[in-house]
Amino acid sequence: MAERDALTAYRGMWSAFVEAAKTSDAEAPQLREYASDQALSLIVSGLLTDHAQGKITKGDLAVNPKATEVKPEQSPTEVTVLDCVDSTKWLEYKSSGELWDDEPGSKHRTTATVKRSDDTWKVSSFILEESGTC
Repeated sequence: MAERDALTAYRGMWSAFVEAAKTSDAEAPQLREYASDQALSLIVSGLLTDHAQGKITKGDLAVNPKATEVKPEQSPTEVTVLDCVDSTKWLEYKSSGELWDDEPGSKHRTTATVKRSDDTWKVSSFILEESGTC
């Protein structure tokens, strides 16, 4: 149950990020539904930077997360998630619609911590490693 709920929150965070990135909307409420702490700060910071630069991100982001650790075993409140985030079809564009650059997306090894607080699971932190790490 904890693993399922944590993976739902993890997928929800990425889905909300993809949606918010279409307009670089750092205030998108769905982000706060699935992310908190460092994870939320990282996403919001990226969206604010993109907005200031006139950049949006469009396309599909593929995730295939797996829960690798549950703590504590009885009544878990934290789940570690390992993934290979595939951004090969999630590209940056100028607000005018042209590609931002000609660099393709890539695959990134990602480790996330998902925590339960008040019966709600949210991604509290994640590390998105450099391009080509998985």
